[in-house]
Amino acid sequence: MSQIQFSVPLMTRDSFAAAIGLPLGVLVSQCERGYWPQITIGKRVFINVEAVRLKAAERGLEFTL
Repeated sequence: MSQIQFSVPLMTRDSFAAAIGLPLGVLVSQCERGYWPQITIGKRVFINVEAVRLKAAERGLEFTL
């Protein structure tokens, strides 16, 4: 599996689900439970990738897409 490095702080839920290999429905359910940090801008919902990366760094993990 190749790693793709993103420098964007936000991703759509569709793009993020594809990048981490989860079905979109599973990711949406996890977002609704608060497992993933999300930001709503207008009608669009984005995953805060930077918050995920910072949380992983706090736990001593490396998070790259």
